[in-house]
Amino acid sequence: MAEVLRQDQVFVSVDDLILTVREGRLNLLLSRRAGPPFKGCWALPGKLVERADSAEATALKLLRQMLPIREAFMEQLYTFTELNRDPRGRVISIAYLAAVPWERLSPLLPAEGQGPRLFGVSLNGGALGLEGGEGLRLTGGDLAFDHGRIIETGVQRLRGKIDYTDIAFHFLNDPRAFTLGELQTVYEAVLERTVDASNFRRTIQNRYEETGRIAQTDRAEVPRKRGRGRPAAIYRLTDQ
Repeated sequence: MAEVLRQDQVFVSVDDLILTVREGRLNLLLSRRAGPPFKGCWALPGKLVERADSAEATALKLLRQMLPIREAFMEQLYTFTELNRDPRGRVISIAYLAAVPWERLSPLLPAEGQGPRLFGVSLNGGALGLEGGEGLRLTGGDLAFDHGRIIETGVQRLRGKIDYTDIAFHFLNDPRAFTLGELQTVYEAVLERTVDASNFRRTIQNRYEETGRIAQTDRAEVPRKRGRGRPAAIYRLTDQ
């Protein structure tokens, strides 16, 4: 994003909240700002909207600049319009939320220290915490601009939508072949709490299997250890 903005104009930018579920925890992608303002601070990927592009097209371009990925679930999150959110001038930000399965994201990430970094997200008690490994821990106030607020808004929206939309399925490595245990892991990562397995399976089966949104395949999970018990059934999202 430009370092100097005209003071007599209003600019529109996009900020991408790129999320994944890694090892049972919700993670997001942040990068360090190379120049002012907030030089050296961690921030969400952002980009000014050009005259010939829509905000959605800009958000997709930004995602592909960050990661060489062709397709990903993305939806508009919220529009942030506070007067002083950018010290360079009047900038309105349209934030987008993207869900990327970990197995697709992992091989696309640069080597440690050479670009964006994944941060584990915690929002327990309403206070945002970010853990980037190697002892790196941040709060919302450590981030550039109002990106802490954007992340909090995104996580809260995700938690609110997980019970009445199909958004959880977009975090699965393969929506055409998954177990209910894998889906439960996504729910627990987003909600940041343990979910009772029996209640969860009953809810998912009532909400999705009985309505035809998911279907059990004729395959079963291959047990990793002998004596593990009955193999878990493999399901698929029916529109995949």
